[in-house]
Amino acid sequence: MDDNNIYRTLFFEESDDHLQQLNDNVLALENDPSNLDLLNEIFRSAHTLKGMAATMGYDVMTELTHKMENILEEFKSGAIQITSDYVSLIFSCLDRLSTLVEDLREDKELRREQIADLLAELETVEGQTAATTQETVADEESRTSEELNNTFESLEESDLFVIEQAIEGAHNAYSIGIRLDADSMLKGPRVFLIMEKLEQEGDILHTEPAAEILEEGAFETDFHLIYLTKNAIEDVQANIESNSEIDRILVEPFDQTKHLKKVQTLEEIAVEALVAETNEKVTKTPQYSNNQNNQSIRVDLSRLDLFLNLVSELVVYRNQLEDVSNRENINEIKDSLEQVSRLTSELQDLVLKIRMQQVNVVFSRFPRMVRDLSNELGKEIDLIITGEETELDKTVVSELSDPLVHLLRNSIDHGIEQPANRIKIGKEAKGTIRLTAFQEGNQVIITIEDDGKGLNPEILKASAEKKGISTSHLSDEEIQRLIFHPGFSTAKEVTNVSGRGVGMDAVQSKILSLGGTIELKSTVDVGTIFTIRLPLTLSIIDALMVQVADDTFAVPLDVVERVVRIKEEEIVKTLNQEVYEFQGNMIPVLRTNEMLAINDKNMDKYYGIIVNIDQKDYAILADHLIGQQEVVIKKIDSMLQQTRKYQGATILGDGSIALILDVNAICSDQRSL
Repeated sequence: MDDNNIYRTLFFEESDDHLQQLNDNVLALENDPSNLDLLNEIFRSAHTLKGMAATMGYDVMTELTHKMENILEEFKSGAIQITSDYVSLIFSCLDRLSTLVEDLREDKELRREQIADLLAELETVEGQTAATTQETVADEESRTSEELNNTFESLEESDLFVIEQAIEGAHNAYSIGIRLDADSMLKGPRVFLIMEKLEQEGDILHTEPAAEILEEGAFETDFHLIYLTKNAIEDVQANIESNSEIDRILVEPFDQTKHLKKVQTLEEIAVEALVAETNEKVTKTPQYSNNQNNQSIRVDLSRLDLFLNLVSELVVYRNQLEDVSNRENINEIKDSLEQVSRLTSELQDLVLKIRMQQVNVVFSRFPRMVRDLSNELGKEIDLIITGEETELDKTVVSELSDPLVHLLRNSIDHGIEQPANRIKIGKEAKGTIRLTAFQEGNQVIITIEDDGKGLNPEILKASAEKKGISTSHLSDEEIQRLIFHPGFSTAKEVTNVSGRGVGMDAVQSKILSLGGTIELKSTVDVGTIFTIRLPLTLSIIDALMVQVADDTFAVPLDVVERVVRIKEEEIVKTLNQEVYEFQGNMIPVLRTNEMLAINDKNMDKYYGIIVNIDQKDYAILADHLIGQQEVVIKKIDSMLQQTRKYQGATILGDGSIALILDVNAICSDQRSL
């Protein structure tokens, strides 16, 4: 990869981070307009984004960011009050910047016409404030022009000693004040170039602000230097003036009485250092910074995929070695094989942890989306998010965004009522949507719950009959699940939010493709809950290996409660299913041989695998129990997956193939019978 591609990759990664941080912080600013720390954090992030775009030569993106930064500056100065309309304008700028970044990713050329509408809006806002602040700005400029000076806050005794020695050695000591242009976009690099030229002819003894602050560009326009050189004052001035983006300079021979407010003693320096160290320990992390410095690196996902595939193959061959060792009773390699097994397990655990990512990566986008849609629809909605630190496989997280967006948009559009309608039925005017994530065994559960009007079976039934779908044999719960039917919609008109009937079936298909399930529970005028169950990882799981007739199957261990022996006479047949008494309750029995159409032969005794799905127990029958084993999940043909019986396949130690049962889907289908 050449240097240009490396810089582009870094630019895209950093831009994505800054845009997400800006979205989060601007949303928080709307709720807390007086928070100056938050506003400063937003301004710094926007300024950094502008500098990055300018460095890469992306002029269109730089211009839009610069104009947006002007509005943020008006927020800081108090010339503009932070209102919902202005926040929406900032959000529009952030959305357009995201579009520009995506165009750059696809190697599209940016055109100024892409931002013309936003530039006009931003300039209009600036024009409205310019008339009322013209005199204030003129006074400020006049005052600022007088403030450029060479006064230093403090110098150490050792610095003064060096100055004295330099003067005695035929050097000149100068106090230098420099003011950069107010619209300089790359202050840090500009300062670096100025100082580099000066150091070719002398030494910079002291700077205010400190050198690291100057390098970051984290100052307004002015900075000061103490400069030691043999050159005359005219040469020093010419050296500085040879740089661009400089508004004003002031070079004077250093005079301690004129240019220095305070001399720091060694004791004062030591006390300041101690205070700074104490403050650093007390305030370890900034309140509004999402990009904390930590010891981490970015790794391309394709490399992690390759790493995981290699570990998966290692697990397969380890299982084969263990199978050969057990069959041939080769004691000589058992100790070594145990060590290999332990190391493989540790390596596998490590690679899975590396692939884990917090669902907050997806959840963080939703407060902004809910805010925009609720304003568009004239609704009041409070989004409550919990469990955003829950981790999932990176692949699952990256595929989770679209399904959750569909569900949230439907909750906002179809679920939450208008404020006036909510008040009429005794609800609060503001609706609530709860987005929750938590880990349960080898699964992650995500729920989306709203306190809206719920799914009315009668309305759904009427809509289904218009589409030619028979509902005479369906319960209310089954009628509600018709929303997952392709093309099904109850919206009376198509809007830019919903109504085309292509959302919910796509949601279900995506969740199923990720090896998960989606469940629905809705009560009229109370609300709706969608429950999504997803595997913690899509690669390696612990499984209980069972045999049915001559075939071997794997049951994911995370749903297994226990295994019991069941006699044929203990199975009771009811009107529409078979049940078995377990811990005082009658639980459904699933005959695996009949369900999988293997054979119709019944045995006298079975192994009953008790599984718990959605807080309900089921007994899955198997002929023989093989034992627990780690298995690598391999994808199966989509036609086989659509049967809703298999989660995938795995390679056993003897080289044979075993199908992994999709217990969640099997039990869900049984419940709907």
